[in-house]
Amino acid sequence: MSIGSIKSLGSVDPRSAYGVGQATGTAAPNFAKQLQNAIQEVDNMKANAGEMVEGMVSGEVTEVHDVMIAAKEASLAFDLLLEVRNKLLESYQEIMRMQM
Repeated sequence: MSIGSIKSLGSVDPRSAYGVGQATGTAAPNFAKQLQNAIQEVDNMKANAGEMVEGMVSGEVTEVHDVMIAAKEASLAFDLLLEVRNKLLESYQEIMRMQM
């Protein structure tokens, strides 16, 4: 496995995630768009892991560690998405409890 493929596994530049270092003329994507992109990426990771498991069962994929890494990566991404959802729900409930 080359270094380039390792970088592509989960390469998220923190500067771009928080909008630092962007040109002033470009608008950062809104929160809803970022959330939709995150959900789509988790779904793609899950689908990729499923395909790799099917490939392992059919004998097309011979590297067990690649299958395990893809499955664990998809699991961790889903867990992170679930925690983000929980925090959003918790924040919403806290705002609803505020008195005006």
